[in-house]
Amino acid sequence: MQKMAWLAVRDRDPAAALGLTELGEVDWRSGVDLAYFTDDRVIVTPQLDGWVLVLGMALLKDRPDVTGLSATLGTEVQFFSSHRGLQVYRWQRARDGDLLRSFASAEGEIDELGEASDLERSFGELVDDGDVHRVAAQWSVDPGTVNVPVRVFSTGTVRPDVR
Repeated sequence: MQKMAWLAVRDRDPAAALGLTELGEVDWRSGVDLAYFTDDRVIVTPQLDGWVLVLGMALLKDRPDVTGLSATLGTEVQFFSSHRGLQVYRWQRARDGDLLRSFASAEGEIDELGEASDLERSFGELVDDGDVHRVAAQWSVDPGTVNVPVRVFSTGTVRPDVR
């Protein structure tokens, strides 16, 4: 996915904490299209190996506060985003209200917190959307490997206290 954002939440359904309104269930491809081509829809997967994914352009626009969300849900929350056209890539990992790792690269400028993994160090100075997916696969689930029915939600707007 050249341009997308998603959350991975361990063992919890984050829909209520994000203030989402359920609209129904669709197949994976239709859900990804909705998540990609609209900025007020997200899709939520069933649990996949202990993780629930929330995908949508709305998360790229209104980036969730992974630290606050992980504290609210009492679990691990991860955020990933890539925008190849703007050369902006990000991943974050928080557990029980503590930010463990944060990496952002915007047009080659890097901002990070926490220790990089061996995988991250192997990327070198320039990262791309494939690297975002590789980190997601190492930490939880890469949505590029998923093909399950998903629930579609309206964001209305992502709650301001969850940025």
